[in-house]
Amino acid sequence: MLTFSANSSAATLPADTDRKIRLKKFEHFVVTQMARDNIPGLSIGYLQDKLMWTRGYGYADLENKIPATARSSYRLASVTKPMTAAAILQLVDSGKVSLDAEVQIYVPYFPKKPYPVTVRQLLGHLAGINAYVNPQLEQHFKDHKSTRESIAVFENFDLIAEPGTRFRYTSYGYNLLGAVIEGASGMSYGDYMTKNVWSPLGMTATRMDDPYDIIPGRVRGYQLQNQLQGQQIKHAEFIDVSSRFSAGGTRSNVIDMLKFGDGINRGRIASAEAQDLMFESMATNKGRLTNYSAGWLTNPVNGRFSISHDGVQPETSTYLFSFPERHLTIAVAANLQRVDTSIFAEQLFEAVTGETWDMPLYIHDAQKRVYYDAMKAVFNEGNAYFERKQAAYLDELNESKILGEAFSLFNQHLKSAALKNDAKQAQLFMSEAQHPAGGLQLRKVGSYMAKKLHDAHPQLSTYSNRGAIAFFHDYIALYKKDSSIATAFRFDEAFEQQVGQLNAAWKKTSHIKLLKQDFDMQKYIPVAGARRVASEAGLVKALATLHQKMKHAYEGAIVAPDYLADLKVLSQDLIRSGNAGHALKIGQLAQEIYPSSDGAHALAGALEISAGDKDKGVAALKTAVSLNPQGEASAVGLNNAAYRLRGTSGPEAGLKILQAAIELYPDEANLYDSQGEFYAALAMNQEALIAYQKVLDIRPGDQNAKTAIQKMQAMSKLTSGINYQH
Repeated sequence: MLTFSANSSAATLPADTDRKIRLKKFEHFVVTQMARDNIPGLSIGYLQDKLMWTRGYGYADLENKIPATARSSYRLASVTKPMTAAAILQLVDSGKVSLDAEVQIYVPYFPKKPYPVTVRQLLGHLAGINAYVNPQLEQHFKDHKSTRESIAVFENFDLIAEPGTRFRYTSYGYNLLGAVIEGASGMSYGDYMTKNVWSPLGMTATRMDDPYDIIPGRVRGYQLQNQLQGQQIKHAEFIDVSSRFSAGGTRSNVIDMLKFGDGINRGRIASAEAQDLMFESMATNKGRLTNYSAGWLTNPVNGRFSISHDGVQPETSTYLFSFPERHLTIAVAANLQRVDTSIFAEQLFEAVTGETWDMPLYIHDAQKRVYYDAMKAVFNEGNAYFERKQAAYLDELNESKILGEAFSLFNQHLKSAALKNDAKQAQLFMSEAQHPAGGLQLRKVGSYMAKKLHDAHPQLSTYSNRGAIAFFHDYIALYKKDSSIATAFRFDEAFEQQVGQLNAAWKKTSHIKLLKQDFDMQKYIPVAGARRVASEAGLVKALATLHQKMKHAYEGAIVAPDYLADLKVLSQDLIRSGNAGHALKIGQLAQEIYPSSDGAHALAGALEISAGDKDKGVAALKTAVSLNPQGEASAVGLNNAAYRLRGTSGPEAGLKILQAAIELYPDEANLYDSQGEFYAALAMNQEALIAYQKVLDIRPGDQNAKTAIQKMQAMSKLTSGINYQH
């Protein structure tokens, strides 16, 4: 396990004492989480109004023990995309680019496709442009590429769909936008960005990445390689990212990332109309939102309006979150590839605001769960919209009839679901009602509720800590006192009763907060290789206390906080430290506390299989699937679990999960592909070849399997008698 140093920027801490205390706790969290994830170096910070707070942790260079600072220079990866989008919209403002023009107007050398490809579609990943077709080649370029050479990589790929019909996240589409910038401006992409985006915002450290340039503060990039004894830090593979120039070919520090987010929030780069395009999700031509705007992810965060973008590529992992109405931007960058940096941003948000990032609840009763899920969806969509616009969705239209119809539809579907005991009907309605094709009913209802609550008590941010139940309860209480809220904008009596029951139950359990330290057993879990005799008794006692606290908190509770994510982290910590037996008890505790949670049964199942009881583990996984076929015991969920276990305990442990997953999903090619990779890591080449052959049996054109077989045969020259397909 690594040890870490922390390096501060010159920024002044906030005067607010509570925030200072929370930031101190946050810094402890960062060091703990970096050790957990084996992150060599990380930089993070926030900018709110004129106050900037930044920190660096760990090492920018492990070999030479150079500390990471706020000025350490990281590859931005896909955080480049919102910068490219901002430049495009700037050119739209100046009349040099038309959003609905075909791309060939600005990039004449790009081949015509069966359908027109427009600039707007490229901005929203709706142009039908494919992603990597041959990742083994396209993600590993070593040579420096010009714009023309970068476009040539994919210019002859077929479209995967008619533009406008399907969202497909792709860096190639954003490379094409970089070429549009060059064609429209007459400047190179890097020169245009420096002159018109980066310099105006004071982003003096942001530049195109070039492996041969001398770049102040450049960090070394690392990866985790899976060894038989677990994961080890190694240098990242050398990749020249010039082929991803306008999609992920830049380098910067968190200070500049914060300046960029703040510049977007304040409209300093483009017009109000352009800002709307960055803040509003695009939709397919059939009216389904993609939750991606012109360059940003637009998912609401617990009823808050937010835009964000992450970035992952060799050497780096980055995240940029922005909360425009709060004038708050959070940026994080790590010099380890493929690590989830969002958790650091989420924890910093809580430290800065004092608000809960999210509030997952556990509700055992299936019908009440349907009611709560509907409430949460309306709260998320409606409150976030009101926060952004400071108005209800239908205010400008003054369409009370349409609003009344939205409330009526909500009441009808919830009532029908209750009478027929059919949760799927309500879930389908809620899923469709968030899209333009479904009338944006959630936005209509929720934003009206938010407006009325704001008018009565302008403290909407409190609902981030109180949640959707309080949001609905307070609105119902408001209209029972306020006769000006028409009957058409109210809920039926049965729904009101359900809200009342949930609110009363939540009041009883919401104050029983299990704190982070209840799950933090670090003082009882020693570093790898240390003697643990002295800590064993303390660990047993701490786990027993946790079990007792949770059992007491959940006994007879209708609704209670959901701490499953914390239990997962604790189980992983225990496995890493050689306490697999205690980890299994955590899985069993999760099953006991959350009997209707697919995630709890999936966790227990994986831990049972790891402990050697395959039958009991598979039974738990089947229960999880019955509760949620698309959940954590799905083929994708189990594949991810296998990789997590491989990281903590090595490929043999991960193989146990994969073998159980294949028993449940015998026709899932990706499971066999992972199995082949795990076998290869154990030098079990014969078994690996069989697994990859199974991939080809299911998916004959799979390039990864073909390449893997060819490499293994070339290296080992095995002749097993199996007729391998090429």
